[in-house]
Amino acid sequence: MKILAIAAAAFLSAANLSAAELNGLSAADVKASKIEAPAPVLEQVAEKCGHVSGEITKLHLLPTANRSQLISYAKTEADYKEFVATWTPILEKFGMKVVSAEYKTELGILKYESAAGKVLRRFIGDGMNYDALSEEAIQKEQHMLVEALEKQNMTPVAAYRIKHEAFRPTFSVYYLTDAVENPDHEIQLRQLKNGDDIDFDLLTNSVTLVEKDASFSMVYIGKLLGFKGKLAADEAGIAAKVADYKKFLLENKKEFIASKVTKLDEPFVVGDHTYRYYAALYFFQ
Repeated sequence: MKILAIAAAAFLSAANLSAAELNGLSAADVKASKIEAPAPVLEQVAEKCGHVSGEITKLHLLPTANRSQLISYAKTEADYKEFVATWTPILEKFGMKVVSAEYKTELGILKYESAAGKVLRRFIGDGMNYDALSEEAIQKEQHMLVEALEKQNMTPVAAYRIKHEAFRPTFSVYYLTDAVENPDHEIQLRQLKNGDDIDFDLLTNSVTLVEKDASFSMVYIGKLLGFKGKLAADEAGIAAKVADYKKFLLENKKEFIASKVTKLDEPFVVGDHTYRYYAALYFFQ
């Protein structure tokens, strides 16, 4: 059962993955290398802001949200029916019209339409940095994200505490945003963790910063951010690499945001190559 749960959690987290081929070496990688890393509980309670809240103990009630559909890992038909019975009224409450429900290969698929052009999206907080042994800390993070969504007029739909062995103690937030053909360009609640300290000052004018939960992690609202690290032996070399990558982004229709060049405290040596400069580049996927 535990293996199944972990596999399901991996499936449920797939929607959070970014375009890995555009992500690269970070300064942290350089420094670290040293070549010299019983029944489900789901209480639907309408809070004052209108969203549904409660506690989730079964993964089939924690669907992924992409396109105009919810997808649940439902091992049995009973799980599938419970998923449909739980989420159909929630969708309808927030203006979504269910157009089909399907069960195949242990997946439940609930499709919907929105006359307002809205779609449902999900954020899970387990990647954030908080005290997972503190219920108060978890609730504080969840409430903060719900408030941030409201301030951006992105309607919170559901906020659930997740209590399941596949996750450390955490929470999920479902909310509405405007549908965009390329999901990377949708304005969503997201997290950036690029493996290195983030240059927050380079990003504050491009996205809505919700929380700096660590020097290497931030929760934000906006399009999907990308990051790339580059190394070079000298200033001219690093300038050329930054220029080349900006050209690459343009050719691949990615929007460059900003870059920052720093001189390494100690040279980084790989074989016959010695690198003294590092560039961090930020862009929209």
